[in-house]
Amino acid sequence: MEHGGIEVPDHVWQHPDTYAALKSRDIGRLFQLLRRYAGLSQTAIGAATGHSQSAISKIANGFARVETLEVFERIADGLEMPDGPRTALGLAPRGGGRTTEAGAGKKSDKLAKPAPNPQVSPPTAAAHHLAPESLDTDPTVKKPPIRPISAMDVPAIVTMLAHESARLGEDVDSTPFGPFTIDEITKDLRELATAYPYTPPVDSLLKAADLRDRAFALAKKSHRPSHTRDLYLITAWSCAMLANASFDLGEVQSAYRHARTAMQFGDLSEHRGLRIWTSGLQALIAFWDGHPDQAVAFVQPVLDWSAEAGTAAVYTNAVHARALAMLGRAREADDALARTDQERERVVQIDSPIDSPEGLFDFPMAKQLYWKAGSHLLIGDPQRLTRAHEAAVESIQRYLDAPSGKVRTGELCHARLDLASARWEQGHPEGAEGEVAQVITTLRNRYVESVTRRVDRFGALVRSQPKGHASQQILDQITDAQASIARPRLPATSSMEHE
Repeated sequence: MEHGGIEVPDHVWQHPDTYAALKSRDIGRLFQLLRRYAGLSQTAIGAATGHSQSAISKIANGFARVETLEVFERIADGLEMPDGPRTALGLAPRGGGRTTEAGAGKKSDKLAKPAPNPQVSPPTAAAHHLAPESLDTDPTVKKPPIRPISAMDVPAIVTMLAHESARLGEDVDSTPFGPFTIDEITKDLRELATAYPYTPPVDSLLKAADLRDRAFALAKKSHRPSHTRDLYLITAWSCAMLANASFDLGEVQSAYRHARTAMQFGDLSEHRGLRIWTSGLQALIAFWDGHPDQAVAFVQPVLDWSAEAGTAAVYTNAVHARALAMLGRAREADDALARTDQERERVVQIDSPIDSPEGLFDFPMAKQLYWKAGSHLLIGDPQRLTRAHEAAVESIQRYLDAPSGKVRTGELCHARLDLASARWEQGHPEGAEGEVAQVITTLRNRYVESVTRRVDRFGALVRSQPKGHASQQILDQITDAQASIARPRLPATSSMEHE
């Protein structure tokens, strides 16, 4: 829908993050999401809602917050917010009465209030002294005239300003760390990401939390914008890793919280690859949690983006295909699978651990193959079962061809279960019991939440399509695994103050 030459697509209003921001009446977060998903600048938002760009900036960055009903109404009307989002924000639908044009034009002395707890980092001391009135630049309000500076004042003022600049230079010159520190913490990021597929999720969780805290502590001390940007990006990747590990441990809501923080730091870093990958992770969590419609909503805003490097766009299109298949939208799922192949051809690989940390954040061809198998299985006609069988066989072979100690066991479990499912539905259950047994053995050594959920789904398939003695043997294996395999627990001595 258009307003004042800008547009907020429907999928932005329907996005889960947008709904959460509206529900909590967090207008600063809403403005950030409009920038991220609709491409709206602060100037454009200000023009639409009757505020200055500086007022929008203060709200978006957590230095002020909207509190009065009048201003909520003015923002909703300026953005032509649909009735559903208006209701989430706590406003009456348009049919229930709108703010009049005269009312929307009135100046509010309570537009915003200083906020002590912005979402990404604490505000500077100056933020606590912002007057609410400074947020509203209504041209109709008269301001006191500026006193002309006399010729006698000029030399003294120039000298004073020069001294102030010299003091700033002294502060900036005392940089607490240099490029070596950035290189070291970047190396730690790559090592942690590379080891993730072969490491218990609890270990990765604790190490990622430490890396996140180190990177953000350095960012707060940084005097160089390039260093700050790199450290924000490392913080973002660490939060994304925390999100993945949290979900691997079965903690869905914690995973979402880490992912949202990763997106915030990705915005600050202006890094498309991180934001694309994290959108894909949010979608994958929603997919495994039984909400394919939310999965589609998570990836929709970034499907046309291209990453600086790596396979993030391949990953996001692949999870989009799986979600569409689960929704029964076969033709759209096929289109998404085709885009996945196209993105694979466009992949740019560069040796930049900060832009493409590899490991967890890589999407190998073996993984793409079993995701393709899974999409075909969800649609389920006989021809697709053949394609699923072929893709799963090739995926398993690629994983088994990896060097010793470098097999991605969690991903291999998914490929094995896809192969077992394809055989079962084709009427050839032989071999399925062996695949399930290997998966359960792996789960006992390295718990992964999505694998346990995939095992449960395979059990449901076996119960719905029983095939003699093999069915009972497989169900007995699954029942025993459900009773004996528990989610890992954090060490009692671990400190998770920031979780």
